[in-house]
Amino acid sequence: MANNFNSEQLVEHAWKYFILHSTQRMTLFNYFLFIMAALGAGIGAILQASDKLEYTGIYLSFLVVIVSIIFWKLDQRTSFLIKRSENVLIDLEARSGNGIEIFRNEENNMLDENSNRFLFNKIITYGKIFRFTFCITGTVGVIGIAMFVLKMFDCMPIS
Repeated sequence: MANNFNSEQLVEHAWKYFILHSTQRMTLFNYFLFIMAALGAGIGAILQASDKLEYTGIYLSFLVVIVSIIFWKLDQRTSFLIKRSENVLIDLEARSGNGIEIFRNEENNMLDENSNRFLFNKIITYGKIFRFTFCITGTVGVIGIAMFVLKMFDCMPIS
């Protein structure tokens, strides 16, 4: 059976693939933020509650670390799928010869835009922002575990 796709169909297919996984990535990150807000509220409530909830605090802090790792790995997967669709779109742009090259020139355009910017004013990718967020929340979870363990052994008065 012959595959007779025209260029419009190929672009539409690659674009739909890109949209699907880009939307999935943002949805996953929104779920991550929602879960972290709930866990953070729980940890905050435990910190203000009686001294008998240290084990629950350790458990919730451990969940913060685990959820951060899980969503980091999910983001790696969706990022990989997005990159695959971007590479196909770059190839299709190059073959078309129309000179648009939105995907093909994106990295160079960002480097040019960042060349005259200071450190905190630079444009960075979603991936870097997401990885930074996952790292920070995971670190906060580890700190929470340590804090509740110290509180459990009366080494740290939190209340």
